[in-house]
Amino acid sequence: MDNQDKISNENKNWYIVEIIEKCEPVKRNEEQELRRVKTWGNFHLIKAENSEKAYDKAVNIGKSGEYKFVNSDNLEMEWIFVGIADLIPIYDENIEDGCEVMFEDYGFISNKRTIKFAITKNELLEKIKRSKEI
Repeated sequence: MDNQDKISNENKNWYIVEIIEKCEPVKRNEEQELRRVKTWGNFHLIKAENSEKAYDKAVNIGKSGEYKFVNSDNLEMEWIFVGIADLIPIYDENIEDGCEVMFEDYGFISNKRTIKFAITKNELLEKIKRSKEI
């Protein structure tokens, strides 16, 4: 791999953070906790001296993404920062094509359940296509 295609992570100061945000009408019943809201988990790559600073940086990113708009039904809506769902340190020394950036330990589970995690290329491509349409 060409050195210009690598990002050094020698100091272990890169993190992946999941920022949760929701979209709902500005005029809403806050008391109704079971109301349906459009919810996104957005994954960001963050460089910080330590995990606490990475968290603070993530909160700032989340808050900066809040905004209001009028939808096609002429209803005033808003995107609201909800919080941080996950903060994962990247352990590889270099961030480059093909490097492992995060993992999930699913524990000791049945083979049947393990096999269900994998989906076909077509299913993945369709999922990407749908996400681009949003």
